Amino acid sequence: MKRMIWLLVSVVCFGMGIFILVSYINAQRTQTAQTTATVVRVDSEVETDSDGYDTRMYYPVVEYTVNGQRYEERIPDSGTSNSTTYKEGQTVEIKYNPDKPEELSKQGAKGGLIGGIFFIGFGVISVAGVLTGKAA
Repeated sequence: MKRMIWLLVSVVCFGMGIFILVSYINAQRTQTAQTTATVVRVDSEVETDSDGYDTRMYYPVVEYTVNGQRYEERIPDSGTSNSTTYKEGQTVEIKYNPDKPEELSKQGAKGGLIGGIFFIGFGVISVAGVLTGKAA
């Protein structure tokens, strides 16, 4: 029974890794334009982890203009627990989708690539361990 649960967890991790990596690759493929955005505010939220501990997370909201239209968006996957990482008025290089300028990412962001590879690697190693009898 433990092996089946471990196998299921491993396959789910592998699937999550594939999803994250495909999302990253799609963003790289579609977000081909770049510009400088200005942080207009930093939103904060309290997030509770699975152990019940609260962490205040800070998310930059940036403003930028594409083809004369102003956009104000939160940079995806840019949350930080350090309140000094982003400051109002700071400039940030972003990439955006020219067909849908509201789709953006921070220039040089590699979180999706690293996360995808990590989950895929964990899933493959775990499945191999279960199938060879070295796990669970």
